[in-house]
Amino acid sequence: MIKVIPALAIAVSLMGCGSSTSSKSTVSASVAQTHYEALVDPAWVNTLINGGNPGVAGTPSTYPGKGYVIVFTSWYPRYATNEISTTGAGLPFATDGHIPGAIFLDTYSIETGPTSEYGSGYASPSDSHVKELSALQSFFAGMGITKDKTVVVYADDDISTMTAGRIAWGLLYAGVEDVRILNGGYKAWVAAGNAVETGTTAWSPVQSFGVTSGHPEYMVSTSDLYGVIKGTNASAMIVDDRAWDEFTGASNSYYWWFDEKGRIPTAKWIGDWNDISSADAQSFMSFQEADYKWRQAGFTPGKKMYFYCGGGARSAMYTFYAYMMGWPAANYEGGWYLWATDHANPRETGIPGS
Repeated sequence: MIKVIPALAIAVSLMGCGSSTSSKSTVSASVAQTHYEALVDPAWVNTLINGGNPGVAGTPSTYPGKGYVIVFTSWYPRYATNEISTTGAGLPFATDGHIPGAIFLDTYSIETGPTSEYGSGYASPSDSHVKELSALQSFFAGMGITKDKTVVVYADDDISTMTAGRIAWGLLYAGVEDVRILNGGYKAWVAAGNAVETGTTAWSPVQSFGVTSGHPEYMVSTSDLYGVIKGTNASAMIVDDRAWDEFTGASNSYYWWFDEKGRIPTAKWIGDWNDISSADAQSFMSFQEADYKWRQAGFTPGKKMYFYCGGGARSAMYTFYAYMMGWPAANYEGGWYLWATDHANPRETGIPGS
């Protein structure tokens, strides 16, 4: 996870935010399978929690009707004070309010740990890595999540798109078949005049997540990256979604627990996390705008995008966004931290072609 102060988060000029009603017809037909339904608006969620079912006029028609869980996720308590919560007690979730029935999730909880960015930062790349697949599935079952339930994720901070995107990707990787992000986050929910609930909530564990092998295709390994670098895999490309200064090797961003600069060889820069977010980081840019920008920059849905960032959060968000667009993608979990701290791995610096 990377945290950005608000001034930095709005430093880049951004395009318009996304919409859950985006039309498939306006995006190139070469996109194989879009999942635009994964980005929902407050009205969709409000209908859901008020008993909407498929086939009834005015209800969310894409809801499969197998039950749902609404997850509010936040990195801040553990990042700032190492406070880990499953109820939201003493946090804005409980004191200021949340979507009725939502449960609280510490964003770092899906990682291997035990350390986080609190204090001295991660002790090793393995600590920042998402839990092993079966452990992750068991963890989600402890929250009351199964592979068949619809899970709606939202956040309320200065990097909400990344915060929610990180968890949405984790759920998708684990094997949840219907993962949604509330576009606009909690701010959009309140602005729409919807009901707000205060106080704590509790997880309702289930015995089994459900039988599934998950979706390992949404994670990429170091050996996979070497396949691209060595030219033995021409069907994929390495995509850097860090800041430009990180890409060129001029900066290591805010990562105080390791000091390595540069990029993975052959990587192509797509922009930082906030280049697909609204200025307030609550909404995503439209799928149509992203499709146009990515193609203009030389990316194509004909090649699988191996996203990486500093540790895995920004690239998780990008991978889930590409999944919604129908572009094949996978997350290099551990990112530059994992790659660069193994000094046997090659690196590049500077502006490509200069």
